[in-house]
Amino acid sequence: MPYPENALDLLTPYFPVFSTAPASTNVFDPSVSAILGGSNPVLLPDEGWPRCGSCEDNILIPFIQINVSSSHTPAEFRQKVGVEAEPGHTILLQVFICAEDDCADCFGARLFGAFDDAFLVRVIEVTVESANTAAVEETRAGLAADRFFIPQRVISGWTPGNPEMLHEAVNNEIEYDDPQYLEHAPAPGLKLLGFPVQGKYYSSIIERCPKSVRPEQASEHDVRCLLQLGTDCDIEDGPVSADAVTGIYATGNTWIEQCTVHPDVLSMTIGGDW
Repeated sequence: MPYPENALDLLTPYFPVFSTAPASTNVFDPSVSAILGGSNPVLLPDEGWPRCGSCEDNILIPFIQINVSSSHTPAEFRQKVGVEAEPGHTILLQVFICAEDDCADCFGARLFGAFDDAFLVRVIEVTVESANTAAVEETRAGLAADRFFIPQRVISGWTPGNPEMLHEAVNNEIEYDDPQYLEHAPAPGLKLLGFPVQGKYYSSIIERCPKSVRPEQASEHDVRCLLQLGTDCDIEDGPVSADAVTGIYATGNTWIEQCTVHPDVLSMTIGGDW
């Protein structure tokens, strides 16, 4: 992830607000901002359930599906996704990963190696009527009764958190024990925007946006953290963060980078101290 022009700049993250008694578990419901986990992916017409390209015939499970069209999703995030829905349509940001249990070994290992076949990140525009629910039901019917899925939770909104600065592992402008950094260190766990918890090393599917820019856009051609999944863990000692609300752990922290000029260019990234 490239450095910001000023490594001491602050960005506001947004953290999930989980509904304890949701009125709806349908991601199309405008009162729902997102569905974490579950076994009900929204599929496009004539589309099958996404599968892992590394594991033999293994499905990718929903990690999160965000209703970008919902007013309960932060306006700043919606603006950065940058897609306006046609009347009657809904914009969803979907993340699927390969995970046969809560360690998500295939997802972490393939991403660490910069392979993009063990996950799917995409933005789709779809209507309730056109979603391919038949393919979902057919696939679920063929799965083992104990097939692992992330427990479903409804996110009713997101609350702004403490402003963050670039992680100390890649920030040359400040020391890790500086009071200013300690006050604004990036938070672990699931969040929108802000800065990711990086570590000394990282691997990204797209190192640099491949699309060209006009000369006047060159200074703005960078990446941002659009969504942090929050999968950081230590294999021997268990989860690093008690805030890891997803229950999924990989070999490092994972987040989605977005080009600041071309919002449709998204790249899954993993960072850590391996």
